[in-house]
Amino acid sequence: MLTDTETREPETTEFLTSSQAAKRLGLSMATIQKLVDNNILQAWKTFGGHRRISLASVLSYQSANNFVEPAHMPTDRRAKIMMVIDSPELTHRLKKDVNQWNLPLQISFLESLTEALLELLNEKHDLLVVQMTEPRKQQEKALGILQKFMGARHTVAHTLVLSTEEDLLPPAKSGGQAVSIQVLHKDLSAVWLSAYLSGFVAQRRA
Repeated sequence: MLTDTETREPETTEFLTSSQAAKRLGLSMATIQKLVDNNILQAWKTFGGHRRISLASVLSYQSANNFVEPAHMPTDRRAKIMMVIDSPELTHRLKKDVNQWNLPLQISFLESLTEALLELLNEKHDLLVVQMTEPRKQQEKALGILQKFMGARHTVAHTLVLSTEEDLLPPAKSGGQAVSIQVLHKDLSAVWLSAYLSGFVAQRRA
């Protein structure tokens, strides 16, 4: 049953149209549709059939996917993305999906964090995505290693960690230059990754 607020035309400060949400997030209308279909963005329809998207869910998505880009990064360069996934099956599926998205990105898939850090010793990347499914103690240790490496090397602009732990946080910084590590309690899926990388591309072009 619709509530009073659901039957009224919503305030513009509380809800957005699909095109407004797409413009605010820098995503395509098709990607916005995917996010709505997967309940990542909360939406409903007016009696006239027009979609309205909760501004709160848009802001939440924007905050959870806070892309960080290095200063003066040329937008005509294909950004380098490194993904660390410990599941060969998931890696195989995502490789096929990524090729179909036609995003202007250079994406490499690695099986271990150690392998990724060795690669980063030789070549700078724009984004490192790490899937963590190990026991909590191992995840905490890996985060500590990541923070120390990034603070010393500066060869990756931003690191995103997808963890199975709800409240996992990077170790507290103890002086020195701040590093960019974002931890999300989220499963890695093709739908989510497509939306995230589309937003990453849009942010570079903004």
